[in-house]
Amino acid sequence: MKKSRYWAVIIITFGVFMGLSARLIYVTVIARDEILSKAQSQILQKLALPAKRGSIVDRNGALLASSTDAYRVDVDLATFRRKLEKTDREASYYAAPLAEVLGMEVDEVLSKLTSESTSVILKRKIEKDTIDALRAYIDEANVDFLVIGYDDIRYFPNSNYLAQVLGAVNIDGEGIMGLEYYYDDLLKGVDGIKIAETDKQRRELPYSDVIETPAINGSDLYLTIDEKIQYIVEKTAEAAMEKHEADSVTILVSDPKTGGILGLVNLPDFDPNKPFEGKTSDEFNEISRNFAVNDSYEPGSTFKIVTISAALEEGVIGEHEHFHCDGFIYVNGVRIKCVNNKAHGDQTAADVLKNSCNVATVQIAQRLGAEKFNEYLKKYQFGAKSGIDLPGEASGIIFNLEDLTPINLATSSFGQAQTVTPVQMLNAMNTVANGGEMIQLHVAEKAELTDVNGEITVEDLNEEEGIPILSESTAESMLEYLYGATGKNPTNRAYIEGINVFGKTGTAQKIITDENGKQKYSDEEYISSFIGGAPYEDPKITVLVIVNNPKDEIFGSIVASPWAREIFLEVDQYLSLR
Repeated sequence: MKKSRYWAVIIITFGVFMGLSARLIYVTVIARDEILSKAQSQILQKLALPAKRGSIVDRNGALLASSTDAYRVDVDLATFRRKLEKTDREASYYAAPLAEVLGMEVDEVLSKLTSESTSVILKRKIEKDTIDALRAYIDEANVDFLVIGYDDIRYFPNSNYLAQVLGAVNIDGEGIMGLEYYYDDLLKGVDGIKIAETDKQRRELPYSDVIETPAINGSDLYLTIDEKIQYIVEKTAEAAMEKHEADSVTILVSDPKTGGILGLVNLPDFDPNKPFEGKTSDEFNEISRNFAVNDSYEPGSTFKIVTISAALEEGVIGEHEHFHCDGFIYVNGVRIKCVNNKAHGDQTAADVLKNSCNVATVQIAQRLGAEKFNEYLKKYQFGAKSGIDLPGEASGIIFNLEDLTPINLATSSFGQAQTVTPVQMLNAMNTVANGGEMIQLHVAEKAELTDVNGEITVEDLNEEEGIPILSESTAESMLEYLYGATGKNPTNRAYIEGINVFGKTGTAQKIITDENGKQKYSDEEYISSFIGGAPYEDPKITVLVIVNNPKDEIFGSIVASPWAREIFLEVDQYLSLR
């Protein structure tokens, strides 16, 4: 070997050695942390452990909403792009089989695989059998760019049942309406985290250490709703909607002694399992409104309960005092007619309620006076939110004292010119049925949280104390009047032999907007209602039935009373109202 070649080999060898040494020093010392971090990012998988959303159950423990374990699949797009470069394939090579396994459209999968992001959610809310099929495909196709994580599915076993009350959740499991929204903080829990080493198919290595912080599941929510009573009101509302071709039907049933809502239905409704399916945004907003809470209406003659009870409480009328009705009354030159223009002649206060006499009710309001009338409106919490535990509660619209002119006082006394919410009217009836004390209406009773150690913490959700509105004697007198109007009156369509029903009907013209954009009372559209309870001696339930715009009849005594009767008869078989 020539000397020059010898030294060339020596120099090259030395150069290679120095290069390798420098690289070794760079890898082990200078860039050690950066390279270790990259290595760990390739073999360590960090997964969120979603907290299981709490269940919602009725007062007897019947399941109304729950969450089941599910999965989600994400795409590591950086790894996916490297995969395509190494295999010299197109994204469409993987799109078709993935779409078939996951039940997706090929174009949707392809769009996500070709996104310019670093990662993308491929699909969520996936059940286990689908994930098993996906894992088989991953092994077969040597796929290393998919990340399988944990998810859950919110399930409402009764579909449309109690829809507006229970509400719904979004894709992230967050409450967006109803109780799911109102009690979201209690229901959602706290997510955990899991870190484990994985192979190139993103599967956990069985011998590696796993770092895991367990999730804290959400609280279970116990309602005052009774599943059997809810079934009764759902069935009754459907029949009423069909018979009268109504725009909507709302029914509430409550326990006047506790304020607990036992049943609540609004029709039309929706399926919380798939709330937006097949609906425009406007259509969904319409059917998802909880009319019992979110909207107000003119109550008509059911409001006479408020006017007469206030007058009795203030002592401006007596039980045996008589009031005369000629079929009409003039107030500041305005002629106000009685129901059906009928002249009722001389009547006691009990007769006024039984006959639903507008003229006598105006006379009673005049004795009470605007100031006292306004005072009782506020005592009964009209014009204010009741505080019921459902979102979006309306306040209704009542006159300020300075606006209670003689004509406004007159029309307001029998339920026109002011608006109330259904829960406000039920509050008023419950006050009478509960000896004059108002107990706040509510839907949830308690929340139970089970921690990671299995210990249970109970939180009472109904701790409001009752508010005295009327004396017991006034409440007793009002109950007697209401019983006389219904339970002692065989001609009343809510009358039931053997069940002492008390109640009052209402018929109110709806306010519509004419072709000139002005609001006026309609001559064709009405709201028909009944409010009452049973039994008269010791009320166990109160009932409010509202039929919006019936097409066959209009009077609450004809439209709403028979459906209240059906509810009393069916609840009697369950709770015994005799």
